[in-house]
Amino acid sequence: MPNTRTEHIAYGDGYLPVQVPERTRTITAKRPLPALPDVAEAVRNAIGSPIAHEPLNKLVNSKSRVTIAFDDASGAYFQSRRTDFRQTAIEIIVEELRQAGVELGNIKLLCAQGLHRKLSRTEMETFLGRRLVLQFGYNNLYCHDAEDPEQLVHLGYTHRGFDVEVNRAILDSDQFIYLNSMWAPFNGGWKSTAVGLGTFKAIRHHHRPWPLASGQSVDDPKNSSFKKLVWEQGALIQKALEEKGRRIFTIETVNDNADPKKDIIAINAGHPTEVHPHTLQAIEDQLIVDVKGQSDILIAGVANWTEVYSKFSVVNPILVANQAMANTVMQFHNMPIVREGGIAIIVHPLTAQFDARRFAPYQEFWDKLLPQEIDPYWLWENYVEEFAHRPEFIHGYRYGNAYHGSHPFFMWNSTGIPRRYLSRIYFAGVRDFDAAKRCGFEAFATVEEAIAAAESELGETASISLMQRPPQFIPRVSSD
Repeated sequence: MPNTRTEHIAYGDGYLPVQVPERTRTITAKRPLPALPDVAEAVRNAIGSPIAHEPLNKLVNSKSRVTIAFDDASGAYFQSRRTDFRQTAIEIIVEELRQAGVELGNIKLLCAQGLHRKLSRTEMETFLGRRLVLQFGYNNLYCHDAEDPEQLVHLGYTHRGFDVEVNRAILDSDQFIYLNSMWAPFNGGWKSTAVGLGTFKAIRHHHRPWPLASGQSVDDPKNSSFKKLVWEQGALIQKALEEKGRRIFTIETVNDNADPKKDIIAINAGHPTEVHPHTLQAIEDQLIVDVKGQSDILIAGVANWTEVYSKFSVVNPILVANQAMANTVMQFHNMPIVREGGIAIIVHPLTAQFDARRFAPYQEFWDKLLPQEIDPYWLWENYVEEFAHRPEFIHGYRYGNAYHGSHPFFMWNSTGIPRRYLSRIYFAGVRDFDAAKRCGFEAFATVEEAIAAAESELGETASISLMQRPPQFIPRVSSD
């Protein structure tokens, strides 16, 4: 390939040296913003002087029952430079509650994993620390169970008829607290409770495929329909709490984009509605990179260590497809880097490996559904209810630390809009061509071959952009 230069592109568990045309525009992340000098002090300041909320010690008394909910492994998938925020914050909050007279037995810790797989106690030790896990025992430290009727309460319907069903600890606690570790704009706010503590009945409304969707990014808060739908559900949660004279107390953190270990650049506490705009501003300061104009061809690598759903397990091709589509092609503000009718070249080995225990629904989705059809809408309409209610998948979710039966559909849904929007989706550096074929992607042994094929399709002067990630960033693309 004449007039080229070498770029090292993320490729599964490592990096791949690739020859790209000299005209390729390389887009890189901002430098990590300065970390908070003292996380513990920042937590104490946040709970003592929250945004539009009374301080935590004014919200409880000796008779209070308190639940502290926290993000699961996917909510904070990354390594942290210091003690994990969840451990630091819980230790400080428990100390504050005890000083206010709350009995230790009236404090519960709740892992808010939604329809993700429940974490084992040894897995939670990796970020909560062994002392907290042992201190709170089996009854006061537990995972949300979206299939346990005794844990759930149905709060009604939004004005569009969407169910709102959540863990009843939100309503039954005298004070409910949520700890959130933010790595992308679509997290946090009301998503923490409506999704992290929701059920399939509620989550299906906004995690389903929308064949008529406009194609906006879920990480573009001002334009995201997903954000609006979740906020409608949050409004019902807020109303139900206000009828009891209560408000959620949330602590949202924002992490820098260092790779692989991150640090905290912002902590804000208060009510979700008032806190979340401050969180989004900090995320914008760190992650948003301005890009002028779209390109005909996009090249992007996918790193296994930034995949959020495979923590404590292995990456499978359905997760790779989601990472490539939702968190790469469709992660943007305003418009995608690659134009409509363009070509995306995703760099990943794409091998068909599965964790049969934790990802049992994924394995069957791969083995039995994708050979029939790859269209997410067709798969959803014909199979999601069956998978969501299959007894063995429910049992695996409740007792086997496995993903909910509906979860592979959520991941696969992210492939729908890119297939409609792009003329071709190439995977390059592929080791398993059959796996790429099953996904409906065109496979190439090398990135150079994929570039040549894209130029043959779109012309040798086609514009090319390389998203050089990690470190993580979100492109804000403007018109030429």
